[in-house]
Amino acid sequence: MNTTRHTIKEKPDYRLLQTLLSTDSDHPHIHLVDMPYRLSSTWQENGCELGIWKKRDELLAWAVFQPPWWNLDFVIHPSQAGLSLEKEIFEWGKEQMMAYAKRSGEDFYGSVEIFEDAPGVEQTIENLLSLGFEKFDWSILRFEKNLQKETQQPQLPEGYSIRPLRGKAEVEAYVELHRAAFGSEKMTTAWRMRVLEHPYYRPEIDLVVESPKKKLVGFCVCWQWQGVGQIEPLGVHPEYQGKGLGKALELSAHLALRNSEVQRIFVDHASENTEAIALSLKTGFRPINNAARYFVEINPDRGDLES
Repeated sequence: MNTTRHTIKEKPDYRLLQTLLSTDSDHPHIHLVDMPYRLSSTWQENGCELGIWKKRDELLAWAVFQPPWWNLDFVIHPSQAGLSLEKEIFEWGKEQMMAYAKRSGEDFYGSVEIFEDAPGVEQTIENLLSLGFEKFDWSILRFEKNLQKETQQPQLPEGYSIRPLRGKAEVEAYVELHRAAFGSEKMTTAWRMRVLEHPYYRPEIDLVVESPKKKLVGFCVCWQWQGVGQIEPLGVHPEYQGKGLGKALELSAHLALRNSEVQRIFVDHASENTEAIALSLKTGFRPINNAARYFVEINPDRGDLES
């Protein structure tokens, strides 16, 4: 099959890339509804490339290495799953991981996340194993909630309130809160601005908790695609945890998405994140799927890829 690949290092055509993402189809990759959040990330600031594969004018696949998660996001047309093009994408992804490692001086475990019950996924797993990937010891759990059923009403401590974020006016406040909530510097002003400018961003389902002193102390960003919603991310400032703010945010997100005619909603958690899992179970989510993580060790000092 004659395919061509080209790469870009800046803002892609988001609408074009989204055409390969259908919530009605089975995909081995796990990021569908929340892909706008991921595609807005810092890969562009870190010199990474987004690869696009086409046959003539038909889009067959695209992929990008994501430094915030050390993960290869890839989307491939169902007709190509498990085939030679998929293996080519994984080989290219490993090259991208090593190129980033050499630029940054970091060593890490580069990963690919896949649903192991997707049709034809056995060949996908074989492709990964043949390139030196191994199965990680923890996975990503997917939870789902039917929004057509009654949901609990959010309850907040006295003086606290939940409202939509005020877009660009609160970018810096959001970045500061996100970093505090996750104990990480990975969120940047540029990333947040790209989120706000993404064509599938919905300001009415981007929620924050405001303290009695009008400080932003919690956030919950939601995404919507083809009648399905997803929460990604949700966080609460460490000094304000234990007050039920996370639960109130999740429930408020359910109501906001239902008002946007979303019928079901997803949230993903690392299998070892017991606190987040417990929260989602309390708000009516139920586990429906498990995504395995396959990793390869990337060490820039070796000058090659660990297998």
